[in-house]
Order: sequence, then structure tokens, then C-alpha cells
Amino acid sequence: MITEIKSKNKIFALVIDLSSVKEGTFPVTDPSWPLQLLLMKRKQGHVVAKHVYKKNRKVTNLPQEVLVVIKGSLEASIFDEKGIFIAKKHVTAGQCVFFVDGGHEVKMTKNVLIYTFKDGPHVENKIFLP
Repeated sequence: MITEIKSKNKIFALVIDLSSVKEGTFPVTDPSWPLQLLLMKRKQGHVVAKHVYKKNRKVTNLPQEVLVVIKGSLEASIFDEKGIFIAKKHVTAGQCVFFVDGGHEVKMTKNVLIYTFKDGPHVENKIFLP
């Protein structure tokens, strides 16, 4: 199940619960977004054929980030670009939050182990909101 966090018809975040994923491959993100997320659930023995990707230069002005909770839980607060609160979501093991636009704050509510994916390079370039 994918929950869209919106304000004024603009998507600021997605919360994805992997427990309801069906068999197959499913694109989650808009093809125009710089960070792409694809869900894949396959049975034992399925093979993704040997492949590489064409190299092409990619430039983005929309930083995006994904937190995949492996163990524990967190609370993600979503804000617009000016720091105005939009929503708060609890994210637990087996779920992820995809920060699409705007700002966010993350509070660990239990000891947590997270995979974090962000368009690179991963440098300290945070702009703190009021």
C-alpha cells in the first residue's frame, strides 16, 4: 500500500508498506522524478537476465531521499519548502518513507536500523527550516 502525503495537490512524501506488495514488478515513483523506486516481489527461482545500463549524464535540481526501516520505528514529519507542517507518519520495519519534495524531520521512536538512499553525492548540504 502506498500512502501519498499531499498539500494543495502536490506530493511531498510517500509512505510505502511492503506487506501488501503482490507478485511482480511495480514502479512507485513518477518517471520525471530524479530518484526512482521500483518494488519487486518474485518467487524463488525467478531470474532477472544479465544486464547493464546505458551510461548517461543526469542532472537534478530536486533532491529526494528514501528511508527504508529494517528494524525499529521512526516518526517522519513532512513540511513544505517554507517549513509549514503538512503531516506526521509513523514508519515501522517493512515500511519506507520517500521524501519527494519540501522538508522533513525524523524522530527515532524505537532503536532503528535504516537504509537511506539519496541522489548523490551524499554531502552535508542541509538547509535547516524554521
